[in-house]
Amino acid sequence: MNAQKYPFLPTTASILLIAASMISTVWAATNDDEDFKWQEASKELEALPFSQAFIDSAKKAHADAPARQRGLRAVEPGNFINGETLVFEVGWTVFKAGYLILSATHIRSRGLLRVGAKAMTGNAVSAIYKVRNYEISWIDADGLYPIFFEQHVREGKKYKADNYIVYDNIADKLFLKKSNLQVFDTPKFTHDYISVMYFARSMPLNPGDAFEAFMFSRPKTYPMKFTVHEKRETVNVGGKSYNCVKVEPSLVGEGRVFTKKDKMEIWVTDDENRYPVLLKSKAKIGSLNAKLVQVIK
Repeated sequence: MNAQKYPFLPTTASILLIAASMISTVWAATNDDEDFKWQEASKELEALPFSQAFIDSAKKAHADAPARQRGLRAVEPGNFINGETLVFEVGWTVFKAGYLILSATHIRSRGLLRVGAKAMTGNAVSAIYKVRNYEISWIDADGLYPIFFEQHVREGKKYKADNYIVYDNIADKLFLKKSNLQVFDTPKFTHDYISVMYFARSMPLNPGDAFEAFMFSRPKTYPMKFTVHEKRETVNVGGKSYNCVKVEPSLVGEGRVFTKKDKMEIWVTDDENRYPVLLKSKAKIGSLNAKLVQVIK
């Protein structure tokens, strides 16, 4: 999936969506990837994020009273508010494609939760189409809605892009800056595809529950519904066994990677951590999966 064509392509299953962008152009790969070290590849991305001064300047230029964007609602945060890093092994059909690293940091002095998503193809896939992408959602720590989203794309041999979104949760607009600036009207508390996952993790997620959120997927905002299945299940991933509930998100709108006809399933631990341990989906680009292999606190 070319990031130039799909600069912001959010959907409920954040992890699978990033997986889709990683591997949609890869037609073959091998599983001979044992020498790949995600820790070393992750360091390649550390220089990509915008500076704090740049982010503050962008928010000031676009949002109505940036200081008043915080604390517009109160949501009980999950354990992720204390900080965590989740390491996922990403696969496409039967092939191992690479890794996704989600890191959450609570910046208490600014009232923000910073969640970074690093998507990296492994050695085998990188030989065909290398991906080193870094996307960061700056989320209000009290209300779990996004304030700023930045996207840094490094794909193939030459493609590079650095884009951002400023969310104005007072005026109900967002400002997308790619090659030019675009302004969109949005419902209040519209999410990016990273923030929506952490918002969902803050919900009780009891069997039989259902709740909704809004997701921006350029050029529109779509309603999204989460349904928690009645049956609890045991899932074995990363050498561990987890008691889970299965959550099924649905994104309304044709022409997305995941449409109403596609089925997506996320197994989330049935405890206070709400770890997403396994994700599966059949989408336009094939069968995708992501497995939690490591938790770093």
